[in-house]
Amino acid sequence: MRLLSLQSKDVINVFDGQKIGNIADVEIDWCTRKVIAIVVEKICFFHFFCFFKDPPCQIIPIECVISLKGDVILVNIEHL
Repeated sequence: MRLLSLQSKDVINVFDGQKIGNIADVEIDWCTRKVIAIVVEKICFFHFFCFFKDPPCQIIPIECVISLKGDVILVNIEHL
């Protein structure tokens, strides 16, 4: 699967059912050549104010990803 196809999908937290955002990037361990985390750009309507409030991106370990199939990416994170 290519990164470009992942970037168009929404990331949903199954713990509380909220949309976190969209995938901005992935982190790769170059020694093992495996994806270790996804970087999710948080959704914020007022980008200027959100920049000072919270970090604009969240790193989610690949162990928390439940599903990559379909139109959404499901993750299980208990605390955001």
